[in-house]
Amino acid sequence: MNKIHNHQLTAILFLSGAWSVICIPSLYGNGQILGTAVACLIQILCCLPMLALRTGTFSRQIQKHKSLGIIYILFFLICGANGFSQLWEAAPPQLLPSSGKLTAAVLIALTCFYTSSAGLRATARAAPLVMGIFIISLAVLILGAWNRVDMSRISFQTTNFLPSIRMYISLSGELAAVWILSDSVRNHKNTAVNSYLIAKAIFCILILFFSITAGGRLMYLNGYPFFTLTALSQPLQGQRADALYILVFVMLHIMHTTLQTGIIEHIAEQIYPIAEKWSAPVSLIFMLIPAYFFKSDILETMIFYSLPVLIFIIPLSLRIRQFMKSIQKKEYSHEVF
Repeated sequence: MNKIHNHQLTAILFLSGAWSVICIPSLYGNGQILGTAVACLIQILCCLPMLALRTGTFSRQIQKHKSLGIIYILFFLICGANGFSQLWEAAPPQLLPSSGKLTAAVLIALTCFYTSSAGLRATARAAPLVMGIFIISLAVLILGAWNRVDMSRISFQTTNFLPSIRMYISLSGELAAVWILSDSVRNHKNTAVNSYLIAKAIFCILILFFSITAGGRLMYLNGYPFFTLTALSQPLQGQRADALYILVFVMLHIMHTTLQTGIIEHIAEQIYPIAEKWSAPVSLIFMLIPAYFFKSDILETMIFYSLPVLIFIIPLSLRIRQFMKSIQKKEYSHEVF
């Protein structure tokens, strides 16, 4: 994998995470905002062992222990499958007609195959451009929702606080990509990762805030608050902004899936170089199959229980091992001299 810049790492991780945020299935209440902030803090702490590892640790470990690489491949397949499942469940009719959801998923999968074939480096270079379009759409969303804001609907409650933390973490499968991608960052990888985590949390809190204050009770009756909010937020007189939201919806899903596919291809190259050529199409097929048979809540549960092991326990054990080896080397050098 070629080197990528820290702002590209921030962009590609944030866009993948933003896809999960817009697919939040329901609005729990005011406590969901506090739960999101706490979940973000938990994720920052969980990422510390990964960021403390030496550059190239992941590649060396999966070359020594191929089973470890296979475990991560399976996890990213689940994340990709969850993305397609969210695509079918979350998209409202005006974005994706129900009669063409499977066709749309196949076409998007073909697009992801094309983008992933260029490598993660090309995806990282495209991420800042997609980020710019996304920021414009977010500005349009806020502009349209601002006149509907009623601050009296905001109150400090802890209702559904813990479920909100669980939901936010289960929608953060891209965190496992931090370890792999951080090996390719030129510098300031800690800043890039923390910027992504904070930006994703701010975006999620922003969507929840406007859903509660601008949407009111309507948000609790309908599923997927982001899409209900886009239906309410139409700032352009005589011209609906649906086309812009459709563009962002598709682009975010492509970025999300391309990230999973590109990382699977990178891991497969490290384990079995001959498998690199076929890893992208095969991984997309193995994402579509479980997505067709399993609902997103099942896949998100699998992500929730797997994520702590992959992003915290395994990197922490490796970091402790590196620390112990460094101490032994220092003791040995003192004995020699």
